[in-house]
Amino acid sequence: MNSTDMTDNNARPTVSAGLLCFNEHGHALFVNPTYKPFWNLPGGHVEQGETPATAAVREGREELGIEVELGPLLATAWITVPGRGEQVLFVFDGGELSPAQQAAITVQESELSEHAFFPTDDIDPAIAPPHLLGLLRSALRARAEGGVAYLEVSV
Repeated sequence: MNSTDMTDNNARPTVSAGLLCFNEHGHALFVNPTYKPFWNLPGGHVEQGETPATAAVREGREELGIEVELGPLLATAWITVPGRGEQVLFVFDGGELSPAQQAAITVQESELSEHAFFPTDDIDPAIAPPHLLGLLRSALRARAEGGVAYLEVSV
């Protein structure tokens, strides 16, 4: 077995956690990362020794500068990206942010350029990456129905 085979066979998925937060109009909060072309939900990698729920709260604090009260898990996805491997993504309900929380949002300038709330009824594919659109729709449906969605996505 050569080293390439070993690397491929031993590759492990990255684990990330995100927050689905809303304003009083039911619009979802997205952040605009400076290091990739699409907007995304607030969130990031789960660190060693951290649970996905703890990571979601930490990422909310780091990326938005606010404390988000974590609600239930809305969706889990196994995402395969050619050339980049697999990712397991947990999306949690971040609830409706109060006007004070919205006003206090300060994006992490080293990673994000801005934040905005977008209507959820027809999310523009120019905003969210294609693999996130289906996940977001499933998470919204799970939130409305009180369930949890599971997806397997190949990009």
